[in-house]
Amino acid sequence: MRAFHIHAALPAAGLVLLLMNVATLFPLWPGNIGLLQAAIALPLSSYGVAAGRAVAYGFGLQAIEASVGVGVGMIFLAREGLSFAMLRRMPGADEAEVPEDEEEASAEGEEARARAGVSG
Repeated sequence: MRAFHIHAALPAAGLVLLLMNVATLFPLWPGNIGLLQAAIALPLSSYGVAAGRAVAYGFGLQAIEASVGVGVGMIFLAREGLSFAMLRRMPGADEAEVPEDEEEASAEGEEARARAGVSG
């Protein structure tokens, strides 16, 4: 908040956090752009913050939170040995191979458990 020259008390930050999380629970459209900024600007206006500054803070806060989520997600993808390009080439659920009979499925399941070293 200080980076946007918003010098409100700690309860204002707590209220912003609470209303932002409530707005995130109900995704009305992709990214909740607009709704999230309104949910952030609403409590800040009661603390005397100008509407334009509060909305700008909302955009900044949403960008920071999204970049943290994407960054941490990419770290975990890398730890699994995956990349974004590999994810794009992965087949979807509608393209997955489904065994035709149960014997074939159980044989494949036992074989996969044996390879993984899992008892069965």
